[in-house]
Amino acid sequence: MVRRAEKKQGATPLQQQKPQRELHLPVWLWQSVLAVVIGYGSFWGLQQVSWGWPVEEIEVEGEFRYWSAQQLGNELLWIKELNFFSVDVQEVREQLESLPLIQSVQVKKVWPETLKIRFKEDIPVALWNNKTLLNPHGKALSLPGQFDATGLPVLTGPEQKEEQVMRQYQRLQQKLVQMDMSVVSLKMNAVGSWQLKLENGWLVQLGRQQQELRIRRLIELLKILPQEKVAVVDLRYGKGAAIEWQPV
Repeated sequence: MVRRAEKKQGATPLQQQKPQRELHLPVWLWQSVLAVVIGYGSFWGLQQVSWGWPVEEIEVEGEFRYWSAQQLGNELLWIKELNFFSVDVQEVREQLESLPLIQSVQVKKVWPETLKIRFKEDIPVALWNNKTLLNPHGKALSLPGQFDATGLPVLTGPEQKEEQVMRQYQRLQQKLVQMDMSVVSLKMNAVGSWQLKLENGWLVQLGRQQQELRIRRLIELLKILPQEKVAVVDLRYGKGAAIEWQPV
């Protein structure tokens, strides 16, 4: 026998809920807590800027002729004392550009730990007054210690005449290339007179005037004279040249 449960009819009395209490803190306490949070956050941030995120890697890109990546890296060992944020890329660039034979440098930070350096070396093409080097534009370059200048032409002249002497050297080279000949040394004296020595041993006096005409005359003499027998060629004449022969 199944009994149906009887439904109770009528209203169910509600239990009376206790009112919730709100927590009211003084304004000065909230301000104090906020100041502590901000202060701690600032301190943590400064700590990270001062000691965190060290520069772990230095990437060096460029065409290496006279410097190596290791040598340039050794110039920047002081960066180990700093970090990603405190490294001054301008300072790094200026230091590297002050090195001999460094023409230009670009420095960039790559988050989070890399300093990327791209550099371009200067190209010395001549030795100037046996003290410095010259690039193709006649700009004087520092002569690094232990630099091997063997094979570079020796250019000599008054101070502040580097560009003029370089232009004359390049002009001569362009003319002599057809004879498979090169200039070993070139000298400009105080009055602007030119003297050069060729790869074949000739000492050539060009003088001050009629440079193009005298260079053409030199090329003709290279074609017809027995080069191994000539010591000096003096072109300071209107239509000819004086030849001094090697001693027999």
